[in-house]
Amino acid sequence: RPPSPTSRRQGAGALPYPQLATTHDDCGAVYTLTGVDIPMRARSLASQDALSTTETLRLVVEAESIEREVSISVFGMSKSACASTVELGLKNLPGVLSAKVSLLTEAADVRFDERTIGTERILKAVEEMGFAALLRDERATSSVGNHVRLEVTGMTCSACSGAVEAALQGIPGVSRVAVSLTTGIVMVEFKHGCTVLPATLIKEVEDAGFDAEEIKEVEESSVRLLIEGMTCSACTGAVERALTEMNGVEAVSVSLLPEGSAEVRFNPDLTGPRDFIEVIEDAGFNARISSSDKRGASNHAASNEVENYRRLFWASLTYTVPTFLINMVLPRLPAFIWMYQGFIQKVTLASFLKWGLATPVQFSIGSRFHIGAYKSLKNGSANMDVLVSLATNVAYFTSIYLIFHCLLTGHNFGRDFFETSTMLITFILLGKYLESAAKRSTSEAISKLLDLTPNSAILLNEVPGMDSQEYSEETISSTLIHRGDLLKVLPGSRIAADGVLVEGNNVHTDESMITGESLPVLKKIGDGLVGGTLNSGGAFIMRAVRVGADASLSQIIKLVENAQLAKAPIQAFADRISNVFVPFVVAVALTTWFVWYVAGELAMYPDSWLPEGETKMIFAIMFGISVLVTACPCALGLATPTAVMVGTGVGATNGILIKGADGLERAGKITIAAFDKTGTLTVGHPTVVNFKVFQSDLSESQFLRVVGAAESQSEHPIARAIIKFVRSKLSEVQVDTPEDVSDDAYLNLPKVEDVNIVPGEGMTCRIAGSEVIVGNNKLLKDAEVDIPKDVLSYVGEIQRDAHTCVLVAMNRQVAGLLAITDPIRPEAAGVVAALSRMGVQSHLVTGDNWQTARAIAAECGIVSVHAEVSPAGKAAKIEELKAPPMKKTLSGIVKVEHRNAPVVAMVGDGINDAPALAAADVGIAIGAGTDIAIEAADFVLMRSDLEDVAAAIDLSRKTFRQIQYNYIWAMVYNLLAIPIAAGVLYPKTRIQAPPWVAGAAMAFSSVSVVCSSLSLRYYTRPNPVMRGIKVEDTGQEMVTIQH
Repeated sequence: RPPSPTSRRQGAGALPYPQLATTHDDCGAVYTLTGVDIPMRARSLASQDALSTTETLRLVVEAESIEREVSISVFGMSKSACASTVELGLKNLPGVLSAKVSLLTEAADVRFDERTIGTERILKAVEEMGFAALLRDERATSSVGNHVRLEVTGMTCSACSGAVEAALQGIPGVSRVAVSLTTGIVMVEFKHGCTVLPATLIKEVEDAGFDAEEIKEVEESSVRLLIEGMTCSACTGAVERALTEMNGVEAVSVSLLPEGSAEVRFNPDLTGPRDFIEVIEDAGFNARISSSDKRGASNHAASNEVENYRRLFWASLTYTVPTFLINMVLPRLPAFIWMYQGFIQKVTLASFLKWGLATPVQFSIGSRFHIGAYKSLKNGSANMDVLVSLATNVAYFTSIYLIFHCLLTGHNFGRDFFETSTMLITFILLGKYLESAAKRSTSEAISKLLDLTPNSAILLNEVPGMDSQEYSEETISSTLIHRGDLLKVLPGSRIAADGVLVEGNNVHTDESMITGESLPVLKKIGDGLVGGTLNSGGAFIMRAVRVGADASLSQIIKLVENAQLAKAPIQAFADRISNVFVPFVVAVALTTWFVWYVAGELAMYPDSWLPEGETKMIFAIMFGISVLVTACPCALGLATPTAVMVGTGVGATNGILIKGADGLERAGKITIAAFDKTGTLTVGHPTVVNFKVFQSDLSESQFLRVVGAAESQSEHPIARAIIKFVRSKLSEVQVDTPEDVSDDAYLNLPKVEDVNIVPGEGMTCRIAGSEVIVGNNKLLKDAEVDIPKDVLSYVGEIQRDAHTCVLVAMNRQVAGLLAITDPIRPEAAGVVAALSRMGVQSHLVTGDNWQTARAIAAECGIVSVHAEVSPAGKAAKIEELKAPPMKKTLSGIVKVEHRNAPVVAMVGDGINDAPALAAADVGIAIGAGTDIAIEAADFVLMRSDLEDVAAAIDLSRKTFRQIQYNYIWAMVYNLLAIPIAAGVLYPKTRIQAPPWVAGAAMAFSSVSVVCSSLSLRYYTRPNPVMRGIKVEDTGQEMVTIQH
């Protein structure tokens, strides 16, 4: 509001009045306020375009961002060490706020301050590290982020989740909404450049009839501290200054209310929460890590929901038991006959007592149903609350009408139905209590993973002033571990963070809860350790590498939680039914009442059918109420999400990470499995078994030096194998290389220039003025190198033995070759046979030559082979396999049969298979270990064991089958229960199900669906396959020989 003219001095230098300008874009109306010290922009989410001074507007704040985020393609990374090198190098650049590098997708996401550094400098830095870099995309970021997570309570069926989704999706600026019915977690993503305030989202959810609360998300390199002792702004200023002056701290936000807290964003390579607490304590305050985090949000919500329903059930039962006794037991006792005689006119005292007992149940304990029904109808939808509220209100107010009708007219008083409303609400609350308790059990696997991280760890601090390196031990909270800390792990204790083994003998770790590996794993110096695993050997010392939200365990939990937010395609079936279910049931109930009432008035049934004390109107109403409460939309809504939650949790405990319900459903229909060769069917550790020199003027030593010099410029596994072989063959090379020195550090090799690496083929370079080409046949042919027939014959012999041949050419002449083998995994042939029994056809897709590929395929029992395929060509080959079969009609027109289209899975080791993994219907990344932040795959297998491929498909099929069973039960229940409740069998049985019995059946139908999904917890893997078998072709048939 502009100030009055008297309050503002006009003249030279005076500020103009604030001016408000309105513009529009895709996110809504934008208001720009000028004439103040700092230009301000706000976005209205109200339906009108003009600002109003009489209402509170919902605003989207747009900050003038100085932060940018870029995605960069990084080429040449072959192992996790490469990704770690790039990530660390980027984080050390001035102005870079965060960096994440994915080995599988060959991508780096970098967030930086554009005032300090630009994209060109970042790309150049990656190239200086020895890798090729290409800018993918660039986008602005805001401090709020591009998504918000909410914890929503009160959702009971897919109609509820649909109402929440529709309410949030209608907000301008929102691009996508994902709702998990079982966990109550809602993810809201925003359009580019738009950020909706969480309060706006919460208000929309509350208007839809549900309670919501924001889940505060903490970045991987940020921490929230609770601070005690701050009393004024001077205190917050002192804390903020102390933290800001620390090396490695990037941003600090300190608040006094509602509780003293500080949010700190930092570089984990330079500092950590332990240092923050120390600095805050030096400033005169107490601090600790905030115990609340988003990982426990769903468990916390589930516990609250169970406790709330338990409390309401027992409160309702307190009133229902006396009502039941008055209605069913006391009339049969002579001592209480006086209660059932006329008290006021002909209305009995028992009716007034039941009225008094039913009222608090109807309007206090059962208020959540009435409020939910009102808000649901207000938003144009209908859920289970509508049915419950309608049924109980009809029974309650019908009873009141009968009482007043008797009092005012003096007619005989038949009976009331207060017990119907009270017992309905009680049984439904009991069902909801049991259902919520069962739903909480579906996330048991996640809870077990959360409990794996120990509460404390032993930190080793170097003792200063000592000649020899000595350490003092200090027990600290596991939340205070910094990257680079030395930790001591005692026998029988759990590892507190991801790291590497520094010192220890006979070190074995039990990784069964992370990878599903039942046997202890032997660890050597330098091997990686996974946080949460158990030390089953002797004590050892480790160095922490990944801590907090960056640790493998946190990433696994995050991945599984995100999977539970995704909807399976089959869920659309339940959503379509839920949209019309409640209106349909209400229509059926009204029809039931009308038919029975008209039948009674037309004397279509005898009066003997009427229960004692009931009129034909009341008789018809009871059938209608039974129909209302027996129908159950909740069972349909819970059929898919509960099974998905249990299935993903079981997969996580078996080392199978499922990234989404959609991928889980597709995996259950897999008909073709395409395998990569190197690192997938083979162990991924190639070794040189032989070499040969063809030029007479070139000695073996000179040949090996040239090859070693060339391959020292590559990080490919074959290059590493050649370097290792060269070191073992050259006598003057030291063999006792220290562990922390690279393989070629001690090789006295010639200088290499003009290096050009050709992905999937090899490399070219110049050494001592000579042109050197190292690679496969295709690379040499493209370089117009003539390969003699005797060389080709020798190469054929090598390849027929399933060896890879690396040719070396110098100055356009073949100088020699190396024969390299990569052992086939012992379980490969057994897994291929197991998949065949499951109806899955196996294919081999590799960049290797045809002869080697056929030899590998023959040993594994694979018939379909696709060789000499480049990494980009693998995606095209997957698309070919996915093509549906073609059918020629009589008219000669080719017709596509979509129904029989194959479902293709791509199984790769995650190094150069990202395009194929993304192109496949189901991408399966094997042997991910701790590198689980994988974007391209739908399944991530923690172990390097092909048996997990068969187990993943088997688990998917059983989970999908369980979903189908759930739907069948839910549909059969409703198809049978509704006609029975409507009285279809009454003419023959003379049995009318009381409404409270129908309500109990409805409540327990939901419980039965959840319990059905819980049966997946007892999933057992397929029988182990035979290992160490080889399939040989005899010319007549394929024979399996066990070694």
